[in-house]
Amino acid sequence: MRQLRAVLLCICILSPGCLSSETEDKDIFYGQDLPADNPDYSVPEFSLMNIDANLINLSDYEGQVVIVSFVYTRCPDVCPIVSSNLRWIAQNLSDDYGTNFSIISITVDPWWDTHYTLNDYATLRNLNWPHLTGEVEDIEPVWEAFHVGLQTYANSSYEEDNGTQGSSETSGRHHPDYLVDHSTATIIIDKNHQQRVRWDDLDWEVELFAEDVKYLINE
Repeated sequence: MRQLRAVLLCICILSPGCLSSETEDKDIFYGQDLPADNPDYSVPEFSLMNIDANLINLSDYEGQVVIVSFVYTRCPDVCPIVSSNLRWIAQNLSDDYGTNFSIISITVDPWWDTHYTLNDYATLRNLNWPHLTGEVEDIEPVWEAFHVGLQTYANSSYEEDNGTQGSSETSGRHHPDYLVDHSTATIIIDKNHQQRVRWDDLDWEVELFAEDVKYLINE
């Protein structure tokens, strides 16, 4: 009997699938694959304000792949680069843009980014997709769904000029000279509005990003 158990154990170890799930997710995207059936990566319905002060709903994009980015208008570094990358995607996938896939950008600084401010930002950079803002209580669940982390803090130059010490989450919003430290990514969600691909904002490769969009369009 011991010999039979040993033989069966060896067969199991050598057989594919005994020690790994046959349903294990495959790495199919150039960006970071996100689990297609994990409820933590589903996107709930939301309504936020665009640059024309009209509400945009996630359900407006039913049946479309949606690229979701997070920016703020006073961002000094990565946000303009991400916006430029997205403009490249819209231009180079123009046959599908607006029909099979869409782009939205959501602010991480609703305290400053009114629809007027976002209008100026988008117009200056020739960005022709919705830039969304809203009340903090409306936008926070969206940040949470996309696993956005952020903190506001006072600009050190302001503190030096005004003799203040600086800090944290809320104090930075009490004067106009604060910055937003945000850990975000650009997310591609599929036609069922499940998050499927994550591109960290400093890792963009536009041609490969475009391939991920096309894969989801054809899925």
